Amino acid sequence: GIVKVREFPSKPVSVSGSHGSGPATPPSTMPLIWSAVTRGPTVLAECGEDNRAGEVLRLAQKILRKKATPGWESERVGSLRALKFHVYSTGHAALPSTGTGSSSGGSGPVMWSICCVYDSEFPELQARGFLEKLALMSEPLRSTPAWLHGGTLAAQDTFAATLLQRMEQASSGGRLAMVSSKVEEVRSIMADNIELLLHRGDQLDALDDKATNMNRMAQAFRRRARDAKRFQLWQQAKFGLVVGTAVTVGVAIVVVPPVLAIAL
Repeated sequence: GIVKVREFPSKPVSVSGSHGSGPATPPSTMPLIWSAVTRGPTVLAECGEDNRAGEVLRLAQKILRKKATPGWESERVGSLRALKFHVYSTGHAALPSTGTGSSSGGSGPVMWSICCVYDSEFPELQARGFLEKLALMSEPLRSTPAWLHGGTLAAQDTFAATLLQRMEQASSGGRLAMVSSKVEEVRSIMADNIELLLHRGDQLDALDDKATNMNRMAQAFRRRARDAKRFQLWQQAKFGLVVGTAVTVGVAIVVVPPVLAIAL
């Protein structure tokens, strides 16, 4: 039957196109929107919903079609991002094809892919960690018959709930990381503002010290100017006294002898 871990109004994403079972649907507020595990081109389990007018489904199909290369595969459409992580395993014998998307006959390496579609606000590092954890969690299951030889959505009933749970945990961790990043940013801004205020306070203190020193210098200059003016006035008074005395003596020398001569 259809796996419905939760009921949501948005349309579930189903890249497999199968109507026998559907993907689990995460909350529309989660930044991780869709995830899937595949064996080669066969989608074994998926979880997601398309709340972006078909963009999620198109991006999911696009990332699944990309050929495997060393490293990570990535795609983007608007504000959506997609990642795919590859895991190879060897030594498994494949059963003949059943016509339902199962593996073909023969033996050889099997390529497993773990994919996700997420919002651009979700940190890419968190998305990579989410896929790597899924790869580790699914390692024991990749040797089971359903995973090795099952057709489309063969592991949907058993693994879709795990996908949803991990998507919720990773989304919560991503939101916590974003909040922590914003807190760190605000803390950094506050620290810079405090440093600026302290620097400004130091500058104000320096200006206050300079103003105080200038006031003292001005007072000293006024005292010196007053002393210089007083000294100048004393010098003028002394000069006037000397000049008056000299004039008096000169007049006495000129006038007194004739007066004495007449008197005698």
